[in-house]
Amino acid sequence: MKVVLAYDASEDAKEGIKVAKKFLKETKKGELIFLHIVQKREDMSKEEEERALKQGEELLSKAKDEVTGNFPIRTVVISEFSVPEAILNFIEKESADLLILGARGIRAPILRYTLGSTAAKLAAFAPCSIYIVKKKEEMED
Repeated sequence: MKVVLAYDASEDAKEGIKVAKKFLKETKKGELIFLHIVQKREDMSKEEEERALKQGEELLSKAKDEVTGNFPIRTVVISEFSVPEAILNFIEKESADLLILGARGIRAPILRYTLGSTAAKLAAFAPCSIYIVKKKEEMED
């Protein structure tokens, strides 16, 4: 089983690491690919893009350290204008069996009751199964 975890360090994406480990542990074989997308902008300089790519690599390196198992782990950082399009192209190219992603990326807490636009687009168009992860809210006493 080839599992792709779209990772942006949001709380939901961090929860996705636990889900990915569980899937791969149960299948007893497979591969985990951490994928981070740097969203390009028209006004982004080459230096700024290279800095963002390096930060993405560091982010995935830390996330990869949280995973242990008897399966290969890869990290991939891509720079693209459209995050959903980049993820779709990647999972198609890799023939992924499962895409895991957070319900919401890193954004204002006021939007916590909405599904992120990236997750919604991927749920509609992905060529493989998708597991959309939400971190449970801690209840205050």
